[in-house]
Amino acid sequence: MQTIQKLRQLALEVQTYQTERGLSDAQLYRRVASIGSTKTYKRILDHEDDLDGLSVDNQIRNFETAIETISILRARDNAPEVEYADFDNITASLGAITRAMVEESIARFVVIQGENGTGKDAVRNAVSRKFTKFTCALEANELWKESAAIPLLDILRALDLRKRTDDAGEPFKIPPYPQARLELIINQIGDTQTILLINEAHHIGPRGINLIKTLLNNCPRLVVVFLCIPSLINRLIKGSYEECIQLFGNRLCERVQLKQPGQPEVQLLLERRGITFEDRATANDISAKIAELSCQFGNWRYVSRLARELRLKANGKPVTLEIYARAKTLVEGRLLPSRYTKPV
Repeated sequence: MQTIQKLRQLALEVQTYQTERGLSDAQLYRRVASIGSTKTYKRILDHEDDLDGLSVDNQIRNFETAIETISILRARDNAPEVEYADFDNITASLGAITRAMVEESIARFVVIQGENGTGKDAVRNAVSRKFTKFTCALEANELWKESAAIPLLDILRALDLRKRTDDAGEPFKIPPYPQARLELIINQIGDTQTILLINEAHHIGPRGINLIKTLLNNCPRLVVVFLCIPSLINRLIKGSYEECIQLFGNRLCERVQLKQPGQPEVQLLLERRGITFEDRATANDISAKIAELSCQFGNWRYVSRLARELRLKANGKPVTLEIYARAKTLVEGRLLPSRYTKPV
C-alpha cells in the first residue's frame, strides 16, 4: 500500500508539471518519455484503480526518472503565467482589442498595463491564439530609443518577410535605411487587418511613439497594442508629453488595467488544479488569504506556485489549514517579497 501511495505521489508531481505547462498527454510523453503509456499514467492517477497487474516497483523507478527529467526541464524554462481564457484580465483585454479592430477612426490603439505577475504574458498568448492570422508580436527594448532603424527592423521581422523574393527572384533583403523600412512596412500592412502587439512597450521612447502614430495614420486596419508596466509607461508619457498626447489622446481606443488576483479567481484556479478542501469554509478562507498575500510575492506567480505546493503536500487528500500553512511557508521562503524589490 505504501509503495502505491509513493507511486501516486510521483504521478501527481508529473501531472502538476503537465498542468503548469498546459501539455496534452502526447506532448507530455514527448518531453518525459519515462512515464510510459498514457493508459498506465491515467491508471496510476485514478485512486479507484487498485493497479492490479501493474509492476509498482518498476513504475516507481520510471516515475522517479520522470521527476528527474522534469527537474532538468524546469531549470531550463520558466513556468508560464496563469492562462485561463475566462479570467477577467484575459476577457477584458480581448474585448478591448476586438472593439479596436472594428473602429473606423484612427482610435485603434490599445494599452494593456499591469504590475509584474498580473498576466501580461498570458494576455499576449491569448491574443496570439485568438487572432493568429492577424497578430505580429514583438518586444521593445531600450535600443528603440536610440535609432528609428531598430524598431523598424524589429517590426519587419515580426511581419515575417523572410519568404519573400524581390523582382528578380532573389531572396528578400531588408533595406538598410529607416525611410525605406518605413515605406516597406506601410506597403506590407496596407489595408489588411493587422495587430501589432508590442510587449515591454514602456521602453519604446519618443521615436517609437512617433513611429506608431505614423503607422496608425497610414494603415487603416492596423491595431497597435501596448503591454506595459503602469509606472514606467506613465514616466514615458510625462517625459515625452508632446509626442505621447497625440497617441494616448485621439488615437487611444481603450486602456485596460490588469487586476491583481481576486479571491473568486484564486479559488477557481485551485479547483482547476485538482485541489480539494476539507469543507467550503476552509476553501473560502484559504483562497482569500492567498489573494490578499499574492500582491506581495508576484501576484499570479505566487498563486501558481502555492497551488503546486498545496497539491504535492495534500497528496490527493483534502487541503487543511495546517497543510496550507506548511505550503505557504515553503513558497514564501523561495520568493523575494515585492517590498524588497523597490527602493524605500
